[in-house]
Amino acid sequence: MFTYAVINTDGDVSLISESHPIKYDDMVACVGGYIEPVYLDGAVAYVNEEGKLEGLRQNQRATNLAHAHNAIYGDDWIAGNMLIVGDYDDDGENTSLTTGWYNANLKEIANV
Repeated sequence: MFTYAVINTDGDVSLISESHPIKYDDMVACVGGYIEPVYLDGAVAYVNEEGKLEGLRQNQRATNLAHAHNAIYGDDWIAGNMLIVGDYDDDGENTSLTTGWYNANLKEIANV
């Protein structure tokens, strides 16, 4: 199983498990445009690289998470949905998000 999480702009967090790793096209569809990585401790998040330019809504929970991981600074913020997978493996591929990471980060930092 491949597990990932999505934080949408309404603040809802979904934990999704599929039988195969998420594909690039599905990632693009989830964030609504070309993806940009946001490096978190132990995970990689993807957001719409032009979300602010496109006028996407601020995602406060995703912003809180990114600030807590020092992935963004100051008054920077995340626009649109955030998709979170596990860290990269040795081949540079995304890995499944672990339950431990989800529990330690999304439940506490994102105030889920």
